[in-house]
Amino acid sequence: MAVGPTIGTGLFIGAGQALAVGGPASLLMSYIILSLLTFAMTTSVAEVSSHMPSQHGTLVTNGYLYMSSSLAFASAYLRWYTLALFVPYEITSAMVNLGLWKPGSTIAIRLTIITTIVVGFNFLPERLFKSSERVFTMMKIGTMATLFVLSVALGLGGVDAQPPWGFKYWKTPGAMNEYLVRGIWGRLLGFLQCLLDGSIAFTFAPELIVHRAEMPASLVPASLGETTMLSAGIAGRVTSDVAQTALPYIMSSLAMGVMAPFNETRLTNNGTGSGLSPYLIGLSDAKIQIVPTIATIAILLSAVASGRSFLYLSSRTLCAMSELGHAPSIFATRNRWNVPYLAVVASALFCCLAFASVKVPSTIMNTYLLRLVTSAGFISSLVSCNIHHHFNRRLRLNNITKRYNFSSQPVGTYFGMIISTLLLLGGGLWAGPKGNIIGSRAARLITSYVNIGVFGLLFLVHRLQDFLPAVEVGRQEDLGGHNHGDHEGPRDSRTQKTYPHRGKLDVIPEGSGTFELRLSQTTFSEP
Repeated sequence: MAVGPTIGTGLFIGAGQALAVGGPASLLMSYIILSLLTFAMTTSVAEVSSHMPSQHGTLVTNGYLYMSSSLAFASAYLRWYTLALFVPYEITSAMVNLGLWKPGSTIAIRLTIITTIVVGFNFLPERLFKSSERVFTMMKIGTMATLFVLSVALGLGGVDAQPPWGFKYWKTPGAMNEYLVRGIWGRLLGFLQCLLDGSIAFTFAPELIVHRAEMPASLVPASLGETTMLSAGIAGRVTSDVAQTALPYIMSSLAMGVMAPFNETRLTNNGTGSGLSPYLIGLSDAKIQIVPTIATIAILLSAVASGRSFLYLSSRTLCAMSELGHAPSIFATRNRWNVPYLAVVASALFCCLAFASVKVPSTIMNTYLLRLVTSAGFISSLVSCNIHHHFNRRLRLNNITKRYNFSSQPVGTYFGMIISTLLLLGGGLWAGPKGNIIGSRAARLITSYVNIGVFGLLFLVHRLQDFLPAVEVGRQEDLGGHNHGDHEGPRDSRTQKTYPHRGKLDVIPEGSGTFELRLSQTTFSEP
């Protein structure tokens, strides 16, 4: 599974909040729609990546090739800090999983232990870290499979003298919960909020899937035959990886609807935020000895393993940005074990947010971090759609054939753009209840939309820094000598900024009549 390293409490615990607000039917439908969205976004990103694979990922490199440099700058930093925010989210989820909801010294001690483990793993030599990654990934996949089998056993066969559960929770209290209002509109709003809560398990999945698939093609020498052959396999790999990701997630959402009813207060810690996993609730209610304890430990280890994986991804993203010239060069510094330790330290600073649980209940802090991460994920999806749109336009203008064209495109990109926009704008739906114990309406609304402001601020800062006008400017020459932009805006003749990280795109004819874009390592000035 391509996203195996990042399987964590977004699936085991985050789905519990979604179940509580929407009900089992809403949870299942949400995971199906999110799986379709993941497929649409993955194929969109894969079409761009298969044309010119990059070892640094779409939001770091392709944005600079196909969008304005300011949009690319904002999206790259968005990806970095969002991946970094996943780390305190996983750490606070570990506290919630242990039932440590109340602030106090116990929380502080255990937060320190878990944070030390997460950060310490990222200072291991890369070879050892990747070896441990495979072990933890297998453990998490095994945990997911085992919990699913146990839920099937409880649902169909029962345990000891207990009768089979079946789908009794779909009947009582019901398949769909009502949110904010009564009736069909309440069930619709409950489904929408369930969709928002459940998206945490799929955030950044398209980028991770494509990045894994394009790595073999991006690391080979500039041999046209080898690159073409390896790039041709990206499409098949991403399709397989999406299926391997979506199917277990959908089956898990069905299983969790069997294990606990949506009105179970332990799912949200009596309405204060995140709560226990539906799996743990079901196993505890079945009174199976030892198994709930083992499941608690397994989910805890999954949270810790995911935290270390997200810190790795975040630090490597910052390091790649530095190596490409998009971030201060100091973050590209590596030690003798090939660890970009300064990038690790910078990304690890976000772990301090987890220590807010010393003063604020971890259930509340975990919920706020969930909203921050998911809203940033929707923005990154919109950026990916924008990259795909500009990519297609540039190829059409230059009469260049794409290396691979998915049958779902460009419809998939439009679908992803619509769903991502709706979910981003609907993020404030959780601010609807009055007098919510999780926080004031203003705090909940700010949390839901603050990433839009941060993204816009990053965009404007880069514009002002480069003294560029507020329209998309002409890009460097590529694609057979044509400008790489939509519009040619006025330029300040006093500024001639060089970009050593940008390569020149050459058009290389192939025997089949199609073309490949190759990134040559040349340095030039942006006109």
